[in-house]
Amino acid sequence: MGTLSARWCWRGSCRVANNEYAARRQTVASELAGRKLDALLVSFGPNLRYLSGFTGSNGNLLILPGRSILFTDPRYTIQAAQEATCQVRIAKGPLLMEVAAAIRRLGVKRIGYEPARMTCEYFDSLKGRLPMKASLESAGGWIEQMRMVKSADEMARIRRSVATNSRAFEQAVARVRPGTKEQDLAADLEYRMRRLGAEKPSFETIVAAGARSALPHAHPGAG
Repeated sequence: MGTLSARWCWRGSCRVANNEYAARRQTVASELAGRKLDALLVSFGPNLRYLSGFTGSNGNLLILPGRSILFTDPRYTIQAAQEATCQVRIAKGPLLMEVAAAIRRLGVKRIGYEPARMTCEYFDSLKGRLPMKASLESAGGWIEQMRMVKSADEMARIRRSVATNSRAFEQAVARVRPGTKEQDLAADLEYRMRRLGAEKPSFETIVAAGARSALPHAHPGAG
C-alpha cells in the first residue's frame, strides 16, 4: 500500500457546564460598554455554540447587559430548549426579521457584529430594517480571542479528544491490509471515533496512500 497518511479532527460530545456558557455571556456583556456597544449579535456557528451551547445550523444570539436571546427557526424548537442556556425565541418567518424586530423593541442603538462571519446580503438586509439611529458596528475577532483562552473543562476535553483520536487510529490502522481502499479506511476511522464517543469530525477525514500521501488535502479515493 506504500506510505499512508491520515488526518482528522474530533469534536467531543460532552457538553460544557451550563454555568460556563452563562459566564462567557456575562464576560461579553461586561465588555459592551467599554467597546461603546449596546449589544453584540453573534451568528457564526462555533461562536454561537461557545456562548450558548446551541448546535443547530441556523441561529443568532443577541447579547445585551443582563440578558441574552437566542433566535432560531421552528426546526430547532425542541433542540434549542434542550441545549441553550438562555432565552430562546423561535422565529415564525425569516430569522433576520425577528432579530430586527427585537432590536427595535429593545431600543438598542449600537450593535456589534462579526464582519468576517456575516454575509453582505444579511448585513444590508439587517441594516435596512434597523431604527434610524441604530447602527451595526464591527466587533470582529472578539469571541475568537476569548476562545483562545481555554478553561479547565475545555483542556480536559481536548485531552480526551487526543486520546480518542489515538485509540481510533490505532484500531483502524491495525486492520489495514494490502489493497485497503483509502475511502474504506476513512470510513473505518470515523466509525471508530464515533464508537469511542466522538460527536463528529470537524472536517472531512483525509486518508492518502502512496504518491497521494504528499497531498495536504487529499480526498480519500477508491484506490
